[in-house]
Amino acid sequence: METVSAIYADFATATRFEDLPAGTVQQAKKVFLDLIGVSLAGYQSMAFPKMVVDYVVSLGGRAEATVIHGKKKIPAIHAAFANASCAHALDMDDGHRFAASHPGVVIIPAAIAAAQLADTSTKTLISGIVVGYEIMIRIGRAITPSSLNRGFHITGITGPFGAAGAAANIMGLGREETVAAFGMAGLQASGLIQVNHEEEGSMVKPMNPGRASMSGLLSCILAQKGARGPLQIFEGEDGFLKAFTEGAEKDALVHDLGRVYEISNVYLKLYSACRHAHAPIDAAFEAFRRSGLGVAEIEKIIVETYPAAVRLAGIPHATTPSAGRFSIPFSVALALVKQDAGADKYCEENIQDQTIQGLAGKLEMVASERWEKVYPQQRGATVTIVNGVGESWTAEVELAKGEPENPASWEEICKKFETNATQLLSMKDAERLGAVITDLEKCSIEELTSLI
Repeated sequence: METVSAIYADFATATRFEDLPAGTVQQAKKVFLDLIGVSLAGYQSMAFPKMVVDYVVSLGGRAEATVIHGKKKIPAIHAAFANASCAHALDMDDGHRFAASHPGVVIIPAAIAAAQLADTSTKTLISGIVVGYEIMIRIGRAITPSSLNRGFHITGITGPFGAAGAAANIMGLGREETVAAFGMAGLQASGLIQVNHEEEGSMVKPMNPGRASMSGLLSCILAQKGARGPLQIFEGEDGFLKAFTEGAEKDALVHDLGRVYEISNVYLKLYSACRHAHAPIDAAFEAFRRSGLGVAEIEKIIVETYPAAVRLAGIPHATTPSAGRFSIPFSVALALVKQDAGADKYCEENIQDQTIQGLAGKLEMVASERWEKVYPQQRGATVTIVNGVGESWTAEVELAKGEPENPASWEEICKKFETNATQLLSMKDAERLGAVITDLEKCSIEELTSLI
């Protein structure tokens, strides 16, 4: 019986742009556009990605791949690490609710660096991205929720495999080399979700996807040079599945591989916050609209949602912008006061805003048995707004905007891209970059990266 690594290697080496359905290609371009915009804003807005970029650029080295900020070229593995750190800084990158992970932040930086390293086409870049999403999401689906409940950051532990799959496809690795790359990627799988629970930890959360992106690419580079990793990295007696989960859904790893593409099932975020805060924000907007109240008239806000949301996005009193993204109280209050929860709203000025913090202090979170029963099929919330005389208005959302069942339009994603990209680029340059990505398969890698 073939190993999971061998099955993935066959898929990664055989997938070609010409074989992908038109809808899959379009979705790949949509997530690419979204991720690049988030990355540009992440670099411009947050301290941690600047630290990473400044450090890796200062190291110098062979000019292989482009890093955000100044269009500099540095060693490919460093570019992947730095660009992924930028992409996750705002927590506004895409995700997959059944895999409990953020594939784009790992896959796309590794894919761009691999494409520049291999000097290949943007069509191959797209096929590699599709491969990477497929592998990373399938592994996440197989080990969730067991691994998440044990405290692992799913993006960090599944990301090296996804990045390796993408890079193997783009770099043209053979079957044996790709199996080796998966073996080495698994050795580097790491990441703890403790970053969600602490204010200082939330600032450095991008380290997990950054390292995952770098690890997958490094695995492919070493495999190409002749290094070999464990053949049974998944199912071995001391392999990935035993180490990270009590019981994996093994069928999810390979069933219908190459027939159904998981990239079409990711969600795209319209708010710059942990995904678990999005349904509460959407429901709060609707309850607030129904109430007709002003912010000052709100006496209490009750948010009922599934326990994982309370656990992973429940920082009660956020004192930094990074922590605010993992605080349902702050995020809901911010959204109601500013009527927006975009990237530029999670800033020091709003953290210090006493109206926002006062409203956040009026929010009560309730772990709901009803929402727990339907999680993760639904990541819902019920929000009740109460005024000073006890009148109340309630709204509920089963799936936040941006899920496949409740999709964001191309126009909404383009608007999000422009809003984010123009934090670092001029409007003219952002529009030009957006146009190039819209027809990604028609440009060259160098044309693309010259605009980032």
